Amino acid sequence: MDSGNSNNRLVTIIIPNINGLENLKTCYSSILKQSYSNYKIILIDNNSTDGSVEYTVTGFPMIEIVIFDHNSGFAKAVNTGIEIAVEKYNSSYILLLNNDIELTDNFLKEAIGAFNRVSDADIVASKMMNFYNRSLIDDTGNFITKKGGTAYPRGNGMKDNGQFNTPEFIFGACAGAAFYKAELFENIGLFDEDFFAYLEDIDLSFRAQLAGLKCFYEPSCVCYHKRGGSKISTFKFQMKMNERNGVWLRYKNYPLFLYLVSQPLFVISRLLRFYKLIKVQGFGVFLSALTGYFLGLAGIFRQIPKRYRIQKNRSVSNKYIWNLLR
Repeated sequence: MDSGNSNNRLVTIIIPNINGLENLKTCYSSILKQSYSNYKIILIDNNSTDGSVEYTVTGFPMIEIVIFDHNSGFAKAVNTGIEIAVEKYNSSYILLLNNDIELTDNFLKEAIGAFNRVSDADIVASKMMNFYNRSLIDDTGNFITKKGGTAYPRGNGMKDNGQFNTPEFIFGACAGAAFYKAELFENIGLFDEDFFAYLEDIDLSFRAQLAGLKCFYEPSCVCYHKRGGSKISTFKFQMKMNERNGVWLRYKNYPLFLYLVSQPLFVISRLLRFYKLIKVQGFGVFLSALTGYFLGLAGIFRQIPKRYRIQKNRSVSNKYIWNLLR
């Protein structure tokens, strides 16, 4: 697994898991087929009860396992793995990988190649395809809308006609299958554990962009994703967390001028979102989202110190950030 080849830099693969036994079988198998061999796997288990840990211990003794006695959430889980990767293994690159992902055989090789070719790439985003219908796109990078500050996965649900096959710098990467230079976390910090789950990868990408760090999309780095297959929540909980975390995401990261002038757009976009949820998903889902939104507003004062640190570390202009939004 870890070949020790001095010509290759170590990639630590961090897999957060809760009751993902069936997904892990496919995920592990695809990792073992990688053409790039210098990697280490760390499984961060959030109190699974389905035999995930036992399966890993028995069948894959080379995998390091960290076990929480509760569901710590995505952010805490991956932060724990990142700290181990940096402090224990001195990893050059870190791959965050959902357990419901299947990698193509050259997945690691293509990402490392992108880092080698593009010297100012600090994050590499992969081309994530739908696991069940492999002609459909799952995610080709994460963006935030200019009109309303809403985060979204580019291309989700679209048929793949090669429209996103150009390597390019983009806003951010989906942490379901994203590579990071280890030193990035020294510069901007780890994932925000207050987020618990959802949008923490957008938040990290935003912080990286503000600090002058860049995300590069490599379309030859392909994987297949069972979106929602990692079983970390219900749909109502997801909507609640998305709305709460979205408030914090915008407050923490938008430069002051952009934050102030975008307020009307933020409000209009949330009203439209809530209307659509009521119409399509029903009152229960709408109520969960609305609850999350107000929880975000209620907790915004806790984000003040974070905003101060983030903006103090900013090295790019308002125009630069505005041009990254879509």
